[in-house]
Amino acid sequence: MVAKQALAAQEAANENGTVDQDALGLTALAEGVLARDFRPRVSTVRRLAEAVLALHGDVAELKKAGSKSAKASSSKSPKKGGKKKKRKLAKIPGQKK
Repeated sequence: MVAKQALAAQEAANENGTVDQDALGLTALAEGVLARDFRPRVSTVRRLAEAVLALHGDVAELKKAGSKSAKASSSKSPKKGGKKKKRKLAKIPGQKK
């Protein structure tokens, strides 16, 4: 009986007390900070900042890879999608091959 009361008291304290910010995932942590459910600690802010920088780094790498493949494919085929016409150069009078 005493153990049940102590457990219930701990659960009530956890509801109103501090949130274990290290145990939360990044999305839950960001949502909690934005909703002002709790004040973030320095380590929490650092963790969120690292996640944002990693995301931006991944996006930048994907953009670079996409632009490289676009350049490679555009140099092989014409931009408008049609076949490229083969044209002969004009002949200069009086000049031999």
